[in-house]
Amino acid sequence: MRVAAWQPAAGLGQGAERPAALEAAARAAAAAGAALLLAPEYALLGPPGPEARGTPSDGPEPGTLAEIARSAGVAIAAGYLEACSGRLYSAVLLVEADGRAVANYRRSHLRPGEAERLARGAWLSVMPVGGRRFGLLIGYDLRFPEVARALVLVGADLLLVLGGLPGEPEAVLGPLAAARAIENGTPLVLAAWSGPGSAPARILGPAGEVLAVGGAEPGTIVAEIPPADPTAAGLVERRPRLYRALVAEEP
Repeated sequence: MRVAAWQPAAGLGQGAERPAALEAAARAAAAAGAALLLAPEYALLGPPGPEARGTPSDGPEPGTLAEIARSAGVAIAAGYLEACSGRLYSAVLLVEADGRAVANYRRSHLRPGEAERLARGAWLSVMPVGGRRFGLLIGYDLRFPEVARALVLVGADLLLVLGGLPGEPEAVLGPLAAARAIENGTPLVLAAWSGPGSAPARILGPAGEVLAVGGAEPGTIVAEIPPADPTAAGLVERRPRLYRALVAEEP
């Protein structure tokens, strides 16, 4: 499978500017032969704040996302601010190339201070698309090895990470992305925001090798995704009995 990761400008505006930019990236990805375009966190609506508003998963903006996927002929996973039952979530909607929405994942781990305006998602998501099984992560999820490992243990063979807010440094985001790929023997695609001091988008192989990486300017990167390699990651030799208490639910 050939996939693309979008690296939009950190100063991307609100309103119609965001879906227009996303559509341009989707068409560029399709022209490069990609079957999937991954967009970063809050790409569709913008982050929570005075000017940003949430939308239901079946609202007009997700509907626009479906139209873009159908028109460009490429599957899209894009982050947005979801409104549901009086709560706001950092979520990702995964839409097939025919415009069908097949998954909606809400970020399960909140950054310090975010609980005042965001709610935590209550489940993890793996979705089969185009012969691969996508494990979905958003922003701060990447800091927790348990998230990626849980996704891989239930069958994910490609990790899709919607990079978080602009300004996440390469010294942090780069090693985290490589570690999640290496420790699970699973390719990883990271979409990110461009801007001063921000780590670029990247596509990694199952050994953490760089298959494509973004530059300093906004753009879209594309690469062919190799198979996962759980044997090389040592997953067969795991001994869960020894560390069961470490992953047990807190009382």
